[in-house]
Amino acid sequence: MKSTIKHQPSTINICFGLTDAGRVILRGTVFVALAALLIPTFGILSVLVFVMLVALVVGFIFRPRMQVTGTLPERVAAGQVTHLTYTIRNVGRLPAYGVFVRFRTLPEAIEQVAEAEPVRRLEPGATTELTVAIRPKRRGRYAIRPPACESSFPFNLFSFGTLRQEEESLMVLPAFSLLDLWLPYVSRHVSAGSVRPAGRVGTSPEYIGNRPFLPGDSPRHIDVRAWARLSVPATKEYDDDLDTYAALILDTRGPQRGRRSKAKDLKELEAAVSLCASVAYTIHRDCQIELLLAGRELYSFGSGPKATRLDRVHETLATVEPVPGYAADQIGPLLEGRLDEISEAVFILQSWDSTYQPLIELAEQAGCHCTVIIVTGSERTEAGAGSRPEAVLHRSVTAASDRGLASVIGPAADVQFVAADEILSGRRDWL
Repeated sequence: MKSTIKHQPSTINICFGLTDAGRVILRGTVFVALAALLIPTFGILSVLVFVMLVALVVGFIFRPRMQVTGTLPERVAAGQVTHLTYTIRNVGRLPAYGVFVRFRTLPEAIEQVAEAEPVRRLEPGATTELTVAIRPKRRGRYAIRPPACESSFPFNLFSFGTLRQEEESLMVLPAFSLLDLWLPYVSRHVSAGSVRPAGRVGTSPEYIGNRPFLPGDSPRHIDVRAWARLSVPATKEYDDDLDTYAALILDTRGPQRGRRSKAKDLKELEAAVSLCASVAYTIHRDCQIELLLAGRELYSFGSGPKATRLDRVHETLATVEPVPGYAADQIGPLLEGRLDEISEAVFILQSWDSTYQPLIELAEQAGCHCTVIIVTGSERTEAGAGSRPEAVLHRSVTAASDRGLASVIGPAADVQFVAADEILSGRRDWL
């Protein structure tokens, strides 16, 4: 979906700047002025100053007067190039020459990858479209000022244009992709109604109507009365009104207090968030994402329809911030009483310690199937470039057991070790 933002000419401000050629001339003028202290270069200095003044005055007279209408996406994914289309209309009395659109200021996490080709001539009252491309480098919510509509006519020394000061909000989702992932969901369904007891054998489906009989349908479901009334075979259709529910548990621990957060310090966290978004994108068609525990914050999506849950999960992950540290007793009570309705619990952790051990035990006691994915700081040389051998998985589980987790994770547990570098570079598409 896209939202249209109209730029009214009454709120437009004039923007001014130097082009690359203008900076060269300005540096030359300063150099000549300094040299004039030693040698007689007053004539050259006068010519350069005169050229700069003429370019400034003429450029101001022929500055473009534009009305800009832009389309801004509600959300984009990190790492992907996004093309923004803006329609410009010349509301001045004079033609505009060499008009182009560019962002004068952008957040550090967003870069402009290309500028639109300038419009050579735009008559008064005429309109045209220009496209500018940006690439967000990190997830988050950013305030962006609309692009400036500028022109460097006639000498390409100064650029004049129009710019709005109001800021627009852009949601950048974490990078995600479809994974080759299979989750058993332990065949434990729960009712999708307002009261959702765990599914049990003998739950009766709900009759929702009739439809024409098709090859492969069970003869037991043929509606004899409808067949007699319509003169064509009809079968009864049922809906068990059951769904499979999943919970995502994300480790958001970051640098300790007092340490300066750098990109390398947050590499595992960014990889974990991106992997969590990919897992949600992969499983959302097969089951309903009910809970997201991100650090010390629990988000419940049970009140919304299934079609919007993935967007809500991604928007939540886009604004997740690192937490210096927390203990098991701070996050354990958040899931008490909530796991009885969950079939699959996916743990995406940055390291093994005692923080998430009680949560895994709690999920297993509630009957959930637990999938544990550990994001490591660098690629594991034992696994190689291809699929990881079973011996590597066994050594990883053994190492985890040596740290006191043998009661939680055994040799047959569903445990995965994934390198952060593979996730961030997009080279890991299987689990």
